[in-house]
Amino acid sequence: MNSSWVKTIMDKQMKIFFLVNIVAIAVVAVCFLAGCTSHNKLTLMPTPVIYQDSVIDPFAHLTSAQKSTKTQIFYATNRVPESSENKIVYGNSLDSTLHLGQATIHMGDPDSMWDELYQFSLSSEQAEPMFLTLEETVELAVMPTKGFRFQDILTPELQGFVDSINSELAQVVDKEIMLYVHGTKVGFAHATILAAEIDHFAGRDFVGLAFAWPSHQNILYYLLGIDVRRALHSSAALQSLLVLLSEHTVVEHINILAYSAGCKIASKALFDLRQTYSHLDSNQLKKKFRFGAAVFAAADVAIDVFEERLAAVSDLVQQVVVTISDKDNALKAAKKYMGGEVRAGSIEAESIEEAFIVDNKLSNVEIIDVSLGQDVRGFDIIGHHYWYRHPWMSSDIIFLMRTDLPPFRRGLSPAELEGLWYLSSDYPEKIRKAAGIELEGQW
Repeated sequence: MNSSWVKTIMDKQMKIFFLVNIVAIAVVAVCFLAGCTSHNKLTLMPTPVIYQDSVIDPFAHLTSAQKSTKTQIFYATNRVPESSENKIVYGNSLDSTLHLGQATIHMGDPDSMWDELYQFSLSSEQAEPMFLTLEETVELAVMPTKGFRFQDILTPELQGFVDSINSELAQVVDKEIMLYVHGTKVGFAHATILAAEIDHFAGRDFVGLAFAWPSHQNILYYLLGIDVRRALHSSAALQSLLVLLSEHTVVEHINILAYSAGCKIASKALFDLRQTYSHLDSNQLKKKFRFGAAVFAAADVAIDVFEERLAAVSDLVQQVVVTISDKDNALKAAKKYMGGEVRAGSIEAESIEEAFIVDNKLSNVEIIDVSLGQDVRGFDIIGHHYWYRHPWMSSDIIFLMRTDLPPFRRGLSPAELEGLWYLSSDYPEKIRKAAGIELEGQW
């Protein structure tokens, strides 16, 4: 038999074997990684337990003009813009330019009124979902994705973007920016809409900003490592954005909320910032950047990589929050199909992280185990998107973004291990009481 012919047959068989396995992995993983996915129609998250049954009203302070089914947030994206007739659409291609602008999100049907949105936002039960739509995007400026420095002079367009943020900061109660970094398998619209939801449920009291990196809307790109590399490449763009905001806005604190694969971007950007400013101590860094909380929700980051970055992140921010679940199937699938490393947001990482926190005396790092106490509560907090889809956990995230308070002042309960916190069976009463004490009855 001709050896070259045999080799050709074997090569074809290997290719078929490879493709079959990739398809098999994709089929299995899609079932588990649904937590990062987006749907054609996005809906408003369930009402956080802190507000259910109108016990606390986060919207009471809003003016008549602010009581609208439309809300605006800022955005920064390294997606390539694709022009359309009515608005700018950002696609899936990776750009070397960071695009900055403002997005308008509509909550409800076209004819929905504020009263309907208000009742929906405070009700523990919703008969029908409330749909959310990205209505308009307005690009205000562009900047390089790499190398932006504190001393760099702003272009007129960049100055206009900064001025717009400062104008919004002057109007809101909480003079802070909430910067959201999304997970995988979502588009630009999903990123802006979820950031708008967090802003909405926080009483529209801070400035929301979505960092939209160019993930595809197909999980196969993540499984093959394409979007993993894109996430890592996007950290430089996030770093430049953080420098811009720290240097040129009047913000009191910048809170960073990273989810799943977005934790790869946020943790690397903060780690690299720490290396860039290694000549400064922790107090000087905190004063220079004014970072508040850095939340790593359901973090899809290998534990050894996360630990390597954790001390640097701790140096930069006021507090670090890591959420963990024992039934996050997306992170279990990521470990099984994408490298074998325990993920920072999985229950297997808890003891490793806790020991690292204690050994390195990281007093500003907290772990929230959302599964701890489930036997007494009578339910577990499960899935990959629990941090915004479960009314208890979303309450803590939103209250943290609004107040920057430590865990014992947010209604959380300490576990036996140092640095570990959980949601006890009386958590709804605790967080409502905490809100009353800390905000003195005024949300």
